[in-house]
Amino acid sequence: MGSEVGNGDNQVSDSLDVRTLSFVISIIGLVLCFCMLYVFATRKTYGGFMHWTAASILLGGAMGLVSYRNILPDFASILVANLLIVAGIGLVARGLELFTGKKPNNWLFISISAVAVVVFPCFTFYAPSVNARIISLSAILAVLFGYSAYISHKDIPKLVKDRNSFLLASFSILALWNLLRMIMTATSDPIPDLMTASIFHGITLTVFLCGHITVITGLIIVNFQKVELDLSTAIDEVKTLRGIIPICTSCKKIKDDKGAWGLVEEYVRAHSHAEFSHGMCPECMKKFYPEYVDD
Repeated sequence: MGSEVGNGDNQVSDSLDVRTLSFVISIIGLVLCFCMLYVFATRKTYGGFMHWTAASILLGGAMGLVSYRNILPDFASILVANLLIVAGIGLVARGLELFTGKKPNNWLFISISAVAVVVFPCFTFYAPSVNARIISLSAILAVLFGYSAYISHKDIPKLVKDRNSFLLASFSILALWNLLRMIMTATSDPIPDLMTASIFHGITLTVFLCGHITVITGLIIVNFQKVELDLSTAIDEVKTLRGIIPICTSCKKIKDDKGAWGLVEEYVRAHSHAEFSHGMCPECMKKFYPEYVDD
């Protein structure tokens, strides 16, 4: 029995291998990037969409570097990878600001960038600590995901006249999970190497993978929500003239739904948003004002 339990634990550990999961996230991130590029090239998109596309590229590249931890130099697999992750999630939040027309929170992004540039080199080269890096990264991501959830909750419903609960839930879960990871790492024993970290960190990468997919899907959905709103607004603003319209063969007056006869411009004005400006065609000028034709 003990042997069977032990084998089961090993299988779970293998399935949550950090290196394998990081590589899978990298590939899926690049696939999602191509999907975003296709939508951008073939469909109407709004401000911020390219930021989300760039975020997929950065996150895919970052996780690819993480998967080569202990193979590539620490500068690339740790420092550059962590900075790319922060930049990618930051682009998602900045894209949401552009999409909703929200005033840029420059101080937030400047502060986070400054912290990342100082903290990650420090805990990579000067005072190496896997725990400190995980805590720092988790704290930064919790703030960025929390800010994105705030925009999704407050500003997106105002813009698209509807809620995107899918996107809000994705950001909220990722923010809360990073807070949990920060607390769990702070209260755990020192981690010698991320590649041999506990199953919890493998689960974290699984959550990140699912979150990456749901966030990108939610962003594409919210873009289409804006397209649908613009289309609906355009349809509401344009009243079309339909059916057979009775018109007098002599005076050209039009008969309305109530049986009353009126001028063409009155009928069109009542059934559309068109306005008329009056002029005179050359034939009428010759007929009624021949003295002005030469002039």
